[in-house]
Amino acid sequence: MFFNNLNFKWITLIVILHLMESGTANMRKCPEECTCMEDHDRYVTMCYQGNMTSIPTDDIDPNVDVIEIIGPKNDLIIGPIFTVFKKLEVLRIIDSNVPAIGTHSLWGLKSLRILDLKNNNITQLSDDNFRGQDNLVELDLSGNKLERFPSAVFQYLTGLKILNLSENFIQELVQRMFFKLSKLTYLDLSGNPLDLLPPDVFRDVQDLKVLKCRRCQLNKINPQLYNLLRNLVELDLGENQFQYFETSEFNDLKKLKKLYLDHNELPVIVNKLFLSQRSLEVLDFSHNRLARIPEMAFQNLNNLTFLDVSYNKMKIIEENCFRPLVNLHTLNISGNIHLEFDLLQNELEVLQHLKTLSMADMGATMTLLPINIPHLRNLNLSGNSLNSDSLNLIDFLEDLDNLELDLSRNQFSEIDTKYVDRISSIKDVKLDLNPIVCDNCHMGALINRSKELPWKSIPICFLPENLRGNSINSLDAYILDDCIDFDMYENNNAASSSLNFIEQVLIGNMNWFALSAAVLIAVIAIIFLLFSVFYGNQQRTYYTNESRESVEENANGEITEDCKVPLNDNSICTIQEKCQPLSLLSHNDSNYPQSSYYYH
Repeated sequence: MFFNNLNFKWITLIVILHLMESGTANMRKCPEECTCMEDHDRYVTMCYQGNMTSIPTDDIDPNVDVIEIIGPKNDLIIGPIFTVFKKLEVLRIIDSNVPAIGTHSLWGLKSLRILDLKNNNITQLSDDNFRGQDNLVELDLSGNKLERFPSAVFQYLTGLKILNLSENFIQELVQRMFFKLSKLTYLDLSGNPLDLLPPDVFRDVQDLKVLKCRRCQLNKINPQLYNLLRNLVELDLGENQFQYFETSEFNDLKKLKKLYLDHNELPVIVNKLFLSQRSLEVLDFSHNRLARIPEMAFQNLNNLTFLDVSYNKMKIIEENCFRPLVNLHTLNISGNIHLEFDLLQNELEVLQHLKTLSMADMGATMTLLPINIPHLRNLNLSGNSLNSDSLNLIDFLEDLDNLELDLSRNQFSEIDTKYVDRISSIKDVKLDLNPIVCDNCHMGALINRSKELPWKSIPICFLPENLRGNSINSLDAYILDDCIDFDMYENNNAASSSLNFIEQVLIGNMNWFALSAAVLIAVIAIIFLLFSVFYGNQQRTYYTNESRESVEENANGEITEDCKVPLNDNSICTIQEKCQPLSLLSHNDSNYPQSSYYYH
């Protein structure tokens, strides 16, 4: 009995304490201009309204775990105002015109793990900015105005794993810049005019897993860099100026899984370039100048799942070049307008595990042949000027219930009755921006079944004009014409104008603001043109009174050193010109006035 009473008292006490704790949580402080909430056992204060000129630290709960302050139009200065927040784990001050971090701003924040100061106006850093922040794991300084760092600027951030310095104005990486960042695994330097990546700078971060250097004006990498960074699993060199890679370029990067080389100036993929990259899974060569893919370009890439060679100048894909890609799931070859599809067909059918194939924007002359790829789930054929004769393709596609087919931006005017059953059973079909003719003989069979279609976007009528803009699932068969004379519209270029029609449907008529802006620009251009003409005329007829007097004084046949020919009443000599008859002066005018980072 005694123990039962004792247990009851303990249970009562625990309940009371829990209620008191809940009551305290509900009474936590929160600034009027902010929103506060409990999120996974963390108390979060969010100030998103903008136009802030100071941080309301007096009104923020001292036990807050996360503070997020995001513009627009904030104008904030930070200093030693956060020391009271001993439990603070995450501090984000974004888009707030912060000019500097301040020497003592972060002192005392022993629990801070994430500091996000992107899109501010920070111009300089010093190592004192981060003194005592050995528990910080993630630092984001992207989108500021940083140009140069002192050596060892991050030396107190010994626990840092993620560093984002993208979209600044950094021109040089100084020696020992990453001193004591031995735990760093993610570094983003994208959007800085670096030109070079000195290998010695990276000696302190040899455990780096991800290196992003997009838009850094790079055209060559010192091989010693790769020798130091042997643990890289992701390398992003997109949007640079690379024109060539040696066969041994990536030999030291044996752990690499993702490689982005898009938007460079590469004319060819060198044979056996990736012999050491057996772990590579993602490879992006899009938007280069590739004219051909040689037979051994992808040798040893047995684990590659994603390949993008879109929007190049591809003419030749050599036989068997895709054969090593036994696990490829996604292939994008869009935008290669010189590539002949019949030469590509056999190479595609080797890819028996392919799930996503994109062949958009391949040119008006593209000839579509049957493709036998059994596991295909997504096929993009948009922008190819395909017409209804190309629908025989779907006779060779399998597992239609799981297929997504993009036929947008083509020249489909009808869906023949013989294809209606199969196309209706496809999981999703996009027919946007096609000159669909909504009558009984062109689309009647599909319209009758349109209300049952599982598609996300329903085709829109282009003809007849009285149905233009209507989706086919809004129509009833009894209102349709039997058969429109489409040839008449073709002769008037109706099909080619379908894009203009869709643009009108999606965008509407030009609004008054855009029209006013266009008129204003035209007026300014006319004024500028008139001013230029007037100024030119003035230049052509201009000469000084002093020159006139000089002519009169030399009328006896003497001449200045600038023009040593006899003068007469029909000639004039101006400075820096040869003498010429006045009657010709007005006709000789030639001498008178154009970026994922991710969070953990």
